[in-house]
Amino acid sequence: MDARPPHVLIVEDDPSLGLLLHDLLRLDGFKATLVRDGREVLPTWHAGQFDLALLDVMLPGRDGFELTQDLRTLSPGLPIVLLTARDRVEDRVHGLKCGADDYVIKPFDNEELLLRLRSVLKRQQPGNSGPLVLTVGQLAYHPESYEIKWPEGERRLTPKEGDVLKLLMQRAGRTTERDLICRLIWGESGYFVGRSLDVYITRLRKILKADPDVRLETIHGVGFRLEGPSTGGGQSQNEPK
Repeated sequence: MDARPPHVLIVEDDPSLGLLLHDLLRLDGFKATLVRDGREVLPTWHAGQFDLALLDVMLPGRDGFELTQDLRTLSPGLPIVLLTARDRVEDRVHGLKCGADDYVIKPFDNEELLLRLRSVLKRQQPGNSGPLVLTVGQLAYHPESYEIKWPEGERRLTPKEGDVLKLLMQRAGRTTERDLICRLIWGESGYFVGRSLDVYITRLRKILKADPDVRLETIHGVGFRLEGPSTGGGQSQNEPK
């Protein structure tokens, strides 16, 4: 089993319920991070290493259904549980179609909620306890230290450079939409954020030239795709401690 406690991203805009969930999970042995605005979810998820997302459906910014679709696209294996007072069958079906693994109705029993979270986690493969390393071609990126290494050298990236590269390497071989990158890294999209993204893409292309077999392609009108030998869908591994 993973040596570290499961890390849960809690998204709940009700202050009292959010703190209750945060304390409940911590007392049961989880690590918990609480977010109250739907617009903060993707940047928070990308900056951390989460094992499960517990999402309220009715949220300011972006609702739980939209966030479920985004997180499922970015991390197909991430367990997602929706938490809501909406108990119509249509809502539950819609949540599951968006990619949620379970749907808990408010008010809920604390013990039942904890059992459901544990059950969803058990369906996933055991996690790894070492630091995450992402690879494409001969390039190995270490997100925790923002260092990218290759046989002849290494370089430390800025946090924004590193965040963009992490996303592209996680999705190597697949197209990642501009709007999704902007919302994930900056928390919003728009003209000025898009221009900032272009600056970082230009910087990363220069860095990635360290391996001539790695290409960062622009898919015009859509987004970007990182390609390299033997990457498939963006390999990730964990270094032993």
